[in-house]
Amino acid sequence: MTESKEAVRGEMDPAWHLMPEDQADRVFGQDMCDIDPTFLGFTDIYLALSHIIPTHWTVVDLGCAYAPQAHIFKNHKAYIGVDASDCERFSAPNTTHYRMTIAEFIEHHAGALNLDQTFAICSYVPPWYGADNLRLARENFKNVFTYYPAGTLQEFVKWRQPITGERE
Repeated sequence: MTESKEAVRGEMDPAWHLMPEDQADRVFGQDMCDIDPTFLGFTDIYLALSHIIPTHWTVVDLGCAYAPQAHIFKNHKAYIGVDASDCERFSAPNTTHYRMTIAEFIEHHAGALNLDQTFAICSYVPPWYGADNLRLARENFKNVFTYYPAGTLQEFVKWRQPITGERE
């Protein structure tokens, strides 16, 4: 990163200050990376959730993509990122990544979790691989947050403008 984190903090994603520079260089340096220091991927939701999920719980992030949120949950018992893409990801010391679909993870690994002390997040995950990922999350986890915006892109951008400064 050539710019100082402190110099540009006001323009950065709210979780940018948590990202280790060596990991940021690795993740942002890969081909076709579609996040950057100004937008790490709806981290405002993850930051809010990090305050209500007990730190002795495991966090399962279904559809984690590049997983900058791993650093938001670095003080939790464990952070499990699940995503079928083969992209470079951020990782904290408590992180385990699974490269598979959400349905595959639920089928092969969810049963090994203590679901009473596991919180699943499925945020901004479309119905990839022909699966209703939000439904899968709701049906298989006791403690879960699911969200996917509805409406047109213009409505979504208009709603996000006060938060991000995006323009139509």
